[in-house]
Parts: sequence; C-alpha cells; structure tokens
Amino acid sequence: MPTTIRTYDPARDRAAVRAGIVELQEFERVLEPSLPQGEGMADAYLETIFERVAKHSGRVFVAEVERTVVGFVAILGRVEPEAPDEEQTIHAYVSDLVVLPAYRNRGLGRRLLDAAEQFARALGTKRLDISVLSKNPAAARLYRDFGFGDFRIQMAKRLD
Repeated sequence: MPTTIRTYDPARDRAAVRAGIVELQEFERVLEPSLPQGEGMADAYLETIFERVAKHSGRVFVAEVERTVVGFVAILGRVEPEAPDEEQTIHAYVSDLVVLPAYRNRGLGRRLLDAAEQFARALGTKRLDISVLSKNPAAARLYRDFGFGDFRIQMAKRLD
C-alpha cells in the first residue's frame, strides 16, 4: 500500500481533514461522553487548529493512500512556556493526530509522528510534547513506543 506523507493543501485536503476531526471526536466521545459531538464542533476546531499552527510556526501533514487522505497530524513548531513555573524551553507540540479506522495499525500514525518530529527538529526545538486521553491506551502505547514518556498528569474531578 503506497503511502505519501505530505504537507496539507487547503484546496484539496480541507474536507478530508475535517472528516478526520469528526472521526477523532466521535471516537473520543465513546471514551469520554461529555465531549461535544464531532459534527457540531468540526468547523470551529479546524479553524482553531490553523490559527494555532500559524501562531506557533507549525504545520499540518496528511497521510495519503491512493490519492485519498486517511489521516493527519498537526504540529505547533515553537510553543513558548506560558507560566514562570514551567520549564523555560521553547518546545513543539503535536496537537492532533488522526488516522481513519480502516487504516489504523498499518504504521501511518508512526509515519505522521515521524514527519512532525522531523519538522520540530528542523526548527531547532529540543522537546516534543503530545497529550492523550487517559482512556485511550492504544494511542498512549503508540506514543510510548515512539519515545514519549509521562511528563505531567492532568487529573479532573466531575462536580455534577
């Protein structure tokens, strides 16, 4: 299965990336039902991704199989620390990683992460961050296998 990882092209990839956002959101809603529905948030979230990418010298890469976009990764290339108690290092941040269900477990997520890491290294950043829902062990396993380790655990308590 020939696969291409390339830079996002808004003229031809927008609908496919939007569909990936909906897919990811619906998948995560199974894990965390309090999250909003994918269709209802996809357009606004897509704009948020591109605003963040622009603000932080980032990029979006897509995975394409037989001219069909089947996944994407969004990386913020240069994120400055927000608070004085954080490590005072500019870092890169993978904000989104999606591979459509029919194409999972074929190494596409790893290839997209490779593209994000190479991009971050080319910018000279020394740390690459990513987050994952605690109820998504498959993604956490991929990230650990890729070399990510726990850095900070954010916890939540519902007050309903």
